[in-house]
Amino acid sequence: MRDNDPAVSAHLQSRQGVNPRSLVWITAKNRSSGVAESLGFWNGDDTVEVTVISGTTGFPVTRTYHGWGALLSIDPVPLVSDLSIRTIQIGLSPISEEVRLAIRQYDARLAPIEVHRGFLGPDNQILIANPRPRFVGWVNGAPIDTPAAKGEGKVALSVVSHTRALTKINPAKRSDETQKLRGNDRFRKYSDVAGQWTFFWGEHNKVNGN
Repeated sequence: MRDNDPAVSAHLQSRQGVNPRSLVWITAKNRSSGVAESLGFWNGDDTVEVTVISGTTGFPVTRTYHGWGALLSIDPVPLVSDLSIRTIQIGLSPISEEVRLAIRQYDARLAPIEVHRGFLGPDNQILIANPRPRFVGWVNGAPIDTPAAKGEGKVALSVVSHTRALTKINPAKRSDETQKLRGNDRFRKYSDVAGQWTFFWGEHNKVNGN
């Protein structure tokens, strides 16, 4: 998605130079308490309080984002106008205490995630406007890469867009036992055996002698 704030659009059109920053927000379940908690990372310095536009409510919300190299990389976000499923990779630093907390103390698999992009003013290094969401989805997995000798490791998050939820099938809707609870709907009464039936169209059933 791309929906720039008018102030950001005006700044980009002025060609004064841009200083973009990416922000990642993950809501994962604490393995000990089972409570969902959130952590934020960005590719800037320090730990900062940033007001962003929520990817779920569309309203401003203030969040804490940890910097100091915690966020290493983000794949380019595919910008599409349809409901196709998009997948990106996000690289986090394994030496960041906050990243280790997010991945080891929390169950990040299938955790909701939001990716925002903000633009800092070239003169004052202050956000021009509240960052807006560029990607909303879930974490597919959180493998930890083991680096080779003198290499650099990272926590690679595979992230899938929220449009994948549209492809999920509710198995309860394919069961006669469940369907008949809805006003005695028997549409699937014979769904388990219908595939075994033999039909003879336009001629006599020679198998049964009819």
